[in-house]
Amino acid sequence: MSRPSGESADTLAQRLAVALTRAVVRAEKGLGGTLDRRELARRLNVSTSSLYAYLNGTTLPGTAVFDALLAALGVSGPEAGRLATLRDEVDAARRLRPAAARRSPGALAVPRQLPLSHPVFVARDAELGRLDAVRSPSGDPAPGRAGVAVVEGTAGVGKTALALHWAHRTQGHFPDGQLYVNLRGFGDEAVMDPGEALHGFLQALGVTPAAVPTDTAVASGLLRTLLAGRRVLLVLDNARSTDQVRPLLPTDSGSMAVVTTRNRLDGLVIREGALRIALDVLPRYAARTLLERQMGAARIALEPRETDELVDLCARLPLALSVAAARTAAAPAGSIGALVRELRRARAPLDLFGVLDADVDLRSVFHGSYALLPAPAARLFRLLGCHPGPEIDATACAGLIGDTEPPTALLDTLTAAHLVRQHTPGRYTLHDLLRLYAVELLDGGSPQERRDGTERLLRHYLDTARLADHHLEPWRPAPGGAPVLTGALPPIGDHASATGWFESELPSLQAVIAQAAATPGLEPYAWRLADACALHLRRSGRRAQRAAVHALARDAAGRAGNRAAHATAGRRLADALSRLGRTREALDLLHETLRTCRDLGDAEGVREVRLSLVRVYSSCGDPRRAMPHARLALAMAERTGDPVALADGLTSVAQQWERLGEHTVALDHARRALDLYTRLGHLDGRAGILIGMGRAEQGLGRPAAAIGHYEVSLDLDRALGDRFREAHALEHLGDAHAALGRGKEARALWEEALALFEDLHHPDAEPVRAKLRTAADYPPVPASSQLSP
Repeated sequence: MSRPSGESADTLAQRLAVALTRAVVRAEKGLGGTLDRRELARRLNVSTSSLYAYLNGTTLPGTAVFDALLAALGVSGPEAGRLATLRDEVDAARRLRPAAARRSPGALAVPRQLPLSHPVFVARDAELGRLDAVRSPSGDPAPGRAGVAVVEGTAGVGKTALALHWAHRTQGHFPDGQLYVNLRGFGDEAVMDPGEALHGFLQALGVTPAAVPTDTAVASGLLRTLLAGRRVLLVLDNARSTDQVRPLLPTDSGSMAVVTTRNRLDGLVIREGALRIALDVLPRYAARTLLERQMGAARIALEPRETDELVDLCARLPLALSVAAARTAAAPAGSIGALVRELRRARAPLDLFGVLDADVDLRSVFHGSYALLPAPAARLFRLLGCHPGPEIDATACAGLIGDTEPPTALLDTLTAAHLVRQHTPGRYTLHDLLRLYAVELLDGGSPQERRDGTERLLRHYLDTARLADHHLEPWRPAPGGAPVLTGALPPIGDHASATGWFESELPSLQAVIAQAAATPGLEPYAWRLADACALHLRRSGRRAQRAAVHALARDAAGRAGNRAAHATAGRRLADALSRLGRTREALDLLHETLRTCRDLGDAEGVREVRLSLVRVYSSCGDPRRAMPHARLALAMAERTGDPVALADGLTSVAQQWERLGEHTVALDHARRALDLYTRLGHLDGRAGILIGMGRAEQGLGRPAAAIGHYEVSLDLDRALGDRFREAHALEHLGDAHAALGRGKEARALWEEALALFEDLHHPDAEPVRAKLRTAADYPPVPASSQLSP
């Protein structure tokens, strides 16, 4: 037996464990994969648990088993001799030490490293359930492997709070200890090397500092060896990369690791099979609950509206909500409203979320993620501050940076850093506080960068809106010729894709129109974009949005001193106001616009205004005042010979004759208009005049003929996506069926029309309700605006 050295038995055992770990690591490198411990135990004729005990130094194998283990690991020659000697020294030291000092096998230290969790924790039930699911029903991770979960999300979203709340709640499932480390992946401090984290973990597990391997791979192997057969939870907080985390992961069933990070650690998901849990900002109710629990329910009850606004101003981000609560909790009553007013007025709202501690200062935590971005991705993030809408698609990002292809790689970088979120394929959003941070970055840089980015963005939206508008009405000549494509554009090639693009982009289009209208030198984009959106806004029945967009366009043209654009926007605004029932305002605008067009010598503008006057007078049931304008518009069209203008003029006159009860004359004009529209392929015109023809046929007592016209119009309206006129076609179809005594069919059609009107929040719903309430005959209703643009 070897003479014992002056070292303690525990120190010698740790040295032996480290040496065996190095041998295992070398063997795995030679194999090109993980050493199968179960197969090795079988070859040694020992249990798997005994093998783990030999490798982690808690049990000393007999000399025969030890020699066989060295041979299996490929250890031979002088190194085998040194390890055999070290094994004998451990044996001797253990035999000589006092019995009271002897440790029972496996009596390693039990670390309890979890820091305090926040006392206020709300929502996240689904995420807590997913963490629970990483363990098997017995409380252990899946058989044969350790569980790994990665909690990802933007700065301040509550990743650490979730991990620690769950860790404290579940620590009873990990009786052998809980290890915690802040890996310092983001912030001003140097990022932690995995070797430093391993050093701390190994010491917490009882390894003396001198016995901790300096080689990261060996130290990682020793950690896995010490955790074998034990149930330990590891919380790896604030990680930057997969490479930083991987050496710290347990492998043996029983233990589990929870990683928090601002980055998307795809490698852990792909190679280690980690469960990804992506956190978003809190739901509105939970954000309010968080404020209530931190400020007190009584304080919230005094200022309920201000609290709701504070939730929005904090973007429902848990860190921002907590900072706001800390600012107001000890302040006098009314302080929530005061903070809201400060946030509204502040030139730099993030200043109000600033605190001395950098780890909870919003600007600092955002900067921690931004500072790590490659320069091209950082530029894209800054330029997102130019975009005023709630979300942006990849092609608009291309326009923003002046590229001809969607910057998929850059967006993936920003998504991986959780600085933007891809909420549907190809569409991205960032919460309001991150948007403020992007705006601050722009403000701190070159003014030209903001100006150029904004103009590129507006150019993109204008090009795309014109392309989509062209596909909504391909028969209508585009002003200035076919749309000019200057950059990356979404796949718009038909009516359906054009309508889909407008539906997706309307909030952003409204926002960029307002942005252009308010930016000196960029006002033309406001009225050009409004023109491109006009048709879709009309067909989709968005009356209030339609009026708001054209009001912005008119104001922008006025500030820019462009009288022609001011007149066009005024006419479009009047049409929109008429749909809202604001007849007096619409008429005043049209008469002002008529004078402007005459002053400018704009004959086409005068004709368009007269058609708008017809629509306004018709909508308020005054065909006698509408008729002179209709005849003048028709006469102007006959002089120019323009077929679209001629068809529009004939339609306008036909509508007024029908309303005046001259149904035969109305049908004569309507047939001529229908013939022109058909030859032009003008579906919108056909759908409109067919309703007028149906009404005239009903007026002549021919409801069966009317049904044929209404049904064709209905099909066209549905194909065009004109929900407002579709509702009127359904209503008139119901009238015609009622006139034929088909009460059941009539009721079904009216119910369908009513559902559309109610969905559009349109007052024309009330006459349909009246029809459904009674069983009387229903003659054609008085003139409505159903035929108007």
